[in-house]
Amino acid sequence: MNKWNIAAKIAGGLTAGLVGYNAHQTAKRISAENVKISAGNRVTRDFVNSRQMEDRSAVTNGLKDWYFRYKTDWNIPDKFNAVTGYLKGGFQQLSNDIVPALLATGTIFGKGLSKYFGIGLLLYGIKYLVCDVMDIGRINHLK
Repeated sequence: MNKWNIAAKIAGGLTAGLVGYNAHQTAKRISAENVKISAGNRVTRDFVNSRQMEDRSAVTNGLKDWYFRYKTDWNIPDKFNAVTGYLKGGFQQLSNDIVPALLATGTIFGKGLSKYFGIGLLLYGIKYLVCDVMDIGRINHLK
C-alpha cells in the first residue's frame, strides 16, 4: 500500500467521523425538538379536556384535576418521541451528507481505488468550502 492510499484512507476515516458526528448532533436537536412539540400538544389537549365540565360537581372537578396531573407526569410518550426524533434527525442528516459518506466509505473499503475516492473527497471538500462555507458561486435569492 503506497502513501497516497494511506492518506486517502485517513481522510476517509476523518470524513466518516465528521459525517457521523454531524448526524448525531442533528439527531439530538431534532429529538429534543420532537419531544417538546409533542409534549406541548399533549399537555394542551389534556388541559382543555380537563377543564370541560358537564356538571358543577366538586368531585368530578377533583378527579379531572388528578387525571390531568397524572397524564402530564406520565413521560412514556416522550421516550418514544425522543427515539423517533433521533432516528428521523439522524437519517435526515445522513441523507443530506450522502456524497461525503459514500466517498469516505469508498476510501476506507476500496481495495485499489481508495486514492481515486480520496481525490473525489478532496474535490467535494473544495466545493463544500467554496460554496457552502464561503458562499461563493451561489445565487442570492434575497436581492
